[in-house]
Amino acid sequence: MDRWLYTWLLVGAAGFALALASPLLILERGGGLIDVSISESVYTASIATGSLVWGRLADLAPYRRRFLLAGSAMLAISPLVMVVAPGVAGVITGYALGAQAYAIFATFLNLLVVEAMEKSSWSEAVRKGFQYLVVGQAAGAALGVALSYSGVSISGYALASTAIGAICVPLLTFTVKEPPMTMERRSLLMVRNLFVSRLSSLPLLFLRIPRSLELKVISKTVRRLPESELAILTVSNALFYLSMKLFYTVYIPFEKGAGLSDLQVLVTYLYAALVNATATAMLAGELRRADYRLASRGIGIRALGMLAAAAFSLYVVGREVFYTTLFSFTLISFAYTIIVVVLNSLLYRVLPPGRRGSSLGAYSTVGSLSLLVGSMVSGPLAEIAGYPTVYFFSAALLLLAGAMIEHYYRARSGGAEEFEVL
Repeated sequence: MDRWLYTWLLVGAAGFALALASPLLILERGGGLIDVSISESVYTASIATGSLVWGRLADLAPYRRRFLLAGSAMLAISPLVMVVAPGVAGVITGYALGAQAYAIFATFLNLLVVEAMEKSSWSEAVRKGFQYLVVGQAAGAALGVALSYSGVSISGYALASTAIGAICVPLLTFTVKEPPMTMERRSLLMVRNLFVSRLSSLPLLFLRIPRSLELKVISKTVRRLPESELAILTVSNALFYLSMKLFYTVYIPFEKGAGLSDLQVLVTYLYAALVNATATAMLAGELRRADYRLASRGIGIRALGMLAAAAFSLYVVGREVFYTTLFSFTLISFAYTIIVVVLNSLLYRVLPPGRRGSSLGAYSTVGSLSLLVGSMVSGPLAEIAGYPTVYFFSAALLLLAGAMIEHYYRARSGGAEEFEVL
């Protein structure tokens, strides 16, 4: 197995460290809920534009290592910008730069699988890459816990993650050779395992700038509810990511407002990452079969965790929030990979052969809009109506997605056809 796959470990660690350091630094510098919400909105917009720009460059330029090295440089510089640049704006700028780096890796590392490896190794490479990403996220949180326990500030944690990005440079330099022939991103649509892995690592996959055709597909998709399987999956996916952004955008400010220390906050997210990694390992066999019942059950488990968070935030105050968060995160994180992998697997099955590009463009456009809206609305909603309302609304959106999936597939004779993925 090619050693450059270990890059996913570093990307997961550095990316997760940025996601944790950003809101903590904003709050440390005197920012509030709205500032954290703006930061997440800018990050989401940067991810969406990065998916378009770097994907287009991947189609035009016959290079892979050069872009990956550029992504490594961005990954190393972004936490430095967050710390050195003044005020809340500096944190937001560094975080947005990190989003661009992540978009580069999600594009080029996935393409390298089909360009530089034997076809017989694709499935194993995809599986390993996704597992490394999840384990890397846990490692990134563990680094923060270790440094915080040692008395290092959040700024020090961010600076330490600079080294993670820097390690990518020699790793990629010595392990990646330019492939003999490059392929367009459209090739991802022809490889089921790679398609699922790509959307699981970054939920946006644009083959081009959304055009009027994609907008028409979106309109038609909505009008065809609940008759069309593609429409059900597109809307369910959008509700899932809208729920996620609503919930997580304001959760760290909630923890800090309850009096938790930076160390306690980081421990809760380390725990969440470990639960996710454990679930990914435990359910690896089950997740190879696309079964709508796995998705709907995962959605139910995750919604239950969010409902628990809503109830706890009403009645639990102070340091006890640490323990209630661990309970909620157990359910929320355990279900994450189940939902993401199965929804993407079902999506691959129903993409129309002659209109895969336009259908995927509509799917990604709706997904990016849901992420953006969730991050934009979360802060103001929590400011006006309180954290319990945000968490309850997040759970309600998930339950709606689960109900749509259950209703549609149960109405079909025999449910969804199963096939192996990842």
